[in-house]
Amino acid sequence: MATATGKNQCAICQKEKRTVLCDGCLKTFCYSHLNDHRQELSKEFDEVQVIRDIFRQTLAEQISDPRKHHLIVEINQWEQESIKKIQNAAEDARQQLLQHVTSHATNIEKRLTKLTEQLRQSREENDFVETDINQWKEQLQQLNEELTKPSTVTLQQDTIPLVYKLSIYTASKMQIKF
Repeated sequence: MATATGKNQCAICQKEKRTVLCDGCLKTFCYSHLNDHRQELSKEFDEVQVIRDIFRQTLAEQISDPRKHHLIVEINQWEQESIKKIQNAAEDARQQLLQHVTSHATNIEKRLTKLTEQLRQSREENDFVETDINQWKEQLQQLNEELTKPSTVTLQQDTIPLVYKLSIYTASKMQIKF
């Protein structure tokens, strides 16, 4: 900014002196502080080069081992969490089925014990005829079918998925401006 003396104020020392205008920041600097400004710009330029070098290293690592990309890491984590959900659901289903199978087998065992007692008593008293034998055979066959093919248990999948599919969306055109 020009003053009444025709001199400009230095952006650093604020004194009215002969100055040079920096085309980049559009500030004026006296000859004493112009080098300071240039040194500051040089430091910033060095920082840009360091940032570029770090970025170049990151890019080289990604190119050499793309499996370390942060999105690949996220996919791996999703996979492990999904597997764990499935394993937990399967274990819960097994536990429910085991409880039912045990209860069902215990019930069949009680009925078999009752039938066994009837058979023992009929043999002991020698009190049975063909219809009794046919009835006992039918009861044994029914118990066998209930044990091997229980009609009280079915497996059914929920309509809501336990694990949701992971999809990848990419931009059709990347715009990079320099």
